[in-house]
Amino acid sequence: MDTIYKRSFKNVLLWGLAVMVMAINSCAYESEDDLFGSNPCQPEITTYSDVIKPFIANNCALSNCHDGSNPALPNWGLLENVQTQALLIKERTGNRTMPPSSSGIVLTAKQIDDIACWVDNGAQNN
Repeated sequence: MDTIYKRSFKNVLLWGLAVMVMAINSCAYESEDDLFGSNPCQPEITTYSDVIKPFIANNCALSNCHDGSNPALPNWGLLENVQTQALLIKERTGNRTMPPSSSGIVLTAKQIDDIACWVDNGAQNN
């Protein structure tokens, strides 16, 4: 009798475990957008003057970086320089090579999305 009880208990535990695994896997998300919602590009809100310029001033055009004091680096304080290099800025922020990790600045997904939105919509002076 004990053997039958142990075998039944073991089967119940295994089935319970299988059901838990299936339940957990059914809650999996394919992407962050599925989990957190997407950050749709809103070009009327993601403007140079309201979003991109302050972002650059606080994260890029810093002393001895892209502020014009280092002749080896572009001056991102000038809109025309930012516009000329907009695709590169999008690429480097998107792959997280800018700002460099040594700067201690870590961009949020929203900041990266905002840059991409602005660039994808023509990097306008708006």
